Amino acid sequence: MKKYIIAFFLLAISFMYIFLSNETGGARVFVNLMTFAGIYGLAAIGINVHFGWTGLLNFGHAAFMGIGAYTTVLLIPHSLGREGVVISSGLPLPIAILIGILAAALLGLLLGLPTLRLRGDYLAIVTIAAAEIFRLLVRDFENLTGGVYGIIQFSDSLQNSRPDFITRFSESYDISPAQFWVGVLTWISIIVILLILSRLKKSPWGRALRAVREDEDAVRALGKNAVLLKLQSFMLGAAIGGLSGIFLVFNYGTVQASTFVPVLTFYVWAALILGGVGSLGGPALGAVIFWVIIASTDSISRFLFESPDGQQLAGVRFVIVGLLIMFFMIFRPSGILGKKEELLLDVK
Repeated sequence: MKKYIIAFFLLAISFMYIFLSNETGGARVFVNLMTFAGIYGLAAIGINVHFGWTGLLNFGHAAFMGIGAYTTVLLIPHSLGREGVVISSGLPLPIAILIGILAAALLGLLLGLPTLRLRGDYLAIVTIAAAEIFRLLVRDFENLTGGVYGIIQFSDSLQNSRPDFITRFSESYDISPAQFWVGVLTWISIIVILLILSRLKKSPWGRALRAVREDEDAVRALGKNAVLLKLQSFMLGAAIGGLSGIFLVFNYGTVQASTFVPVLTFYVWAALILGGVGSLGGPALGAVIFWVIIASTDSISRFLFESPDGQQLAGVRFVIVGLLIMFFMIFRPSGILGKKEELLLDVK
């Protein structure tokens, strides 16, 4: 009960800060923050399936987010590359999203088959390398992915499905209807996925994953295929990450290789650590608090520097997030909603 009181208190403080620190445009800032928090929270849920459930150190989650985003966008009408080549035909958006999610799961399968026999730090190094390989390939194959120029003019495929009441509500509060629609869909997806994961976690399959996390050798001794269980977990978390990447690029309105850099995975891990490893709602809560911290860095940077540039702003963000993670690791290593026993494992 105590941890839920702490979570409610932190959320209340976060929302108060958003509105009190923005005398004008508080609703707009709130929608922007909650949209990004939902996207990062969804990605953190995917990593939570990997690490919190199965003990897999995945530091290349940006690749799963990127493959889901690129696959979806390339299958719908879009404009591509430096020449602005217009692709006017494509699949219906729901089918494209489904294929994007399956592509992320397939990447999880292809990456997991040769690597999931690795343990601990070795798996982490391989996943980082895989994410960088993906980013470099996307950057170099300009004819297919747009390269450094990216892909634009695809957002209408999602915004055309936006209900009229969403548009009217957004305009009445002076917020972006497009971003509000992305945020609504993101949080609906989080609720649906958490309901599914709550059933899976209580199932024999979910208990087997946690057994792999705690003692893989014991699982093998009981006749279970530990590698197959880890592969299934890797694919599920990758699919969730792919969905979060799809929402991320629809929120930006553009897809670029520079979006899916290693720091993206670091931010997602930070949200997971803050919210609580192994808990269902912890990643989403951690993402909200994380983005409130990110929003606060602007005012802190202006206090430290007369007119901070982008590099100084990024430095302040890294320092604040790093200090916060250190604080949690010292005083509450399980996170806000996590359980202490969830971290009492030997990552293998």
